[in-house]
Amino acid sequence: MGGQGQQVPRTITLKELGLTGEAWMPLSISAVVFLVVALSALLVTMPAWYVLGIGRPFLPGFLMPVTAFVMLLITTGGLTVAWSAANISFLALWEVLGKKTTFASVRLFSGLSLLIVWFLVATFLHIYAAPRPELEALVLSQNPALHYALYTFHGYNDAMHIVFAVAALAMLWGCGDGLLRNPVAQVVTLVLIWLTFFSLSLTIGLHSVTVRLTAG
Repeated sequence: MGGQGQQVPRTITLKELGLTGEAWMPLSISAVVFLVVALSALLVTMPAWYVLGIGRPFLPGFLMPVTAFVMLLITTGGLTVAWSAANISFLALWEVLGKKTTFASVRLFSGLSLLIVWFLVATFLHIYAAPRPELEALVLSQNPALHYALYTFHGYNDAMHIVFAVAALAMLWGCGDGLLRNPVAQVVTLVLIWLTFFSLSLTIGLHSVTVRLTAG
């Protein structure tokens, strides 16, 4: 009789987590929006990617932007996998501790995982990227378009991955359980998460170009 008053923990279904059914629609829309924005960023930074082809005769120079875009997408995918793995690990630990998995806990750990991945990658990049003012002056004098990609746009991008991460956290933690029922909010959240990782990937790529220039 005493057990009648106890509430049975509710299991979160795949559909609630956005993995089945009509959830594929916001997933598809967010993927298209993300690719359009990512291609736009590639076009803006186009001069930088040709630098990676210098001294590599096995790959035609005109293919370097295409190759760079593929590598950026692969890096973005890798960061997404790392985020997913961290989220799954948190949820598994949550279950081991005997806690009930709710959509609130899913949103909490999704946000924490995003914050951890962003912080680790961003911290490493800013430690790794030592400023080279003499190189910047040289690039500016010889190739203004390349300077814009490597320094001006790069600076904007460094600010944007912070903006994307904060906005994604605001959606995950601010929308509550309404995120389950709002396809528009789902699209926005997914796009912001992917743009956070793509922006970090873009920073990695631009750092690689700078290192290439430094090495001569």
